[in-house]
Amino acid sequence: MSGFRRVAAVLAAGAASTLLAGFAAPAGNGIEDEGAQVIVDRARAELAGARSVRMVAQVQDATGTTTLDLHLDVNGNCTGSVGLPKGGGSADVVKRGQDVWLKPDDAFLRSQVPGPAGDNAIALINDRWIHGNAGNALLRGLTQVCDLKDFQRTYASRPTSEKLTKGGTTSVNGQAAVTVTGRDGGDTATYYVATEGEPRLLRVEGVESGQRGRADFSAYGEPVPAKTPPPEQSVNLSELQ
Repeated sequence: MSGFRRVAAVLAAGAASTLLAGFAAPAGNGIEDEGAQVIVDRARAELAGARSVRMVAQVQDATGTTTLDLHLDVNGNCTGSVGLPKGGGSADVVKRGQDVWLKPDDAFLRSQVPGPAGDNAIALINDRWIHGNAGNALLRGLTQVCDLKDFQRTYASRPTSEKLTKGGTTSVNGQAAVTVTGRDGGDTATYYVATEGEPRLLRVEGVESGQRGRADFSAYGEPVPAKTPPPEQSVNLSELQ
């Protein structure tokens, strides 16, 4: 999809007037007064320039619904979770530099390693994190998912044939937003762009090639948590191969 969140601050000073000012509503940015193309271009630029972001997404296709909840940055660090369709289970993910940790639930392991081998893997991992290098073939897919730069190149670029129509105002997770809908053949995408603070992309949802998806974006610029699983709670990937 061609393009698949909230700062609150209270500043306390000595004077009561300053304290009250700290509770004032965020200033409107005026983006809702712009044309559809300008709104989407500004939102894509905000996403393309973000050093980090949280993305909560789901994609539905013939196989079911795949989910992602990841806080990722341009250095390839990330933390969060992934969920597979049709009872395929879920897994927590941590990537820091070239180190990757994956904590799958039993359903996830059985969907990836069917039969008795799956039961053996569950017993060996024993509710621990699988730890390996990002270059490992089994972990390469997670490495790509955690690459914010790759996501920016793919989704923050401007489609050449998309026809945009501005909609009305609404809210996304409590944030005021203006909507713009884009159509490109049979594909559609609706963008929700913040009308307070920076005109950031808060949500995009629609249909592409028969797949229905939605992605919410938040935590722009907030550092990805640096904590990694301790060695005593991890099993090295080499022990499983």
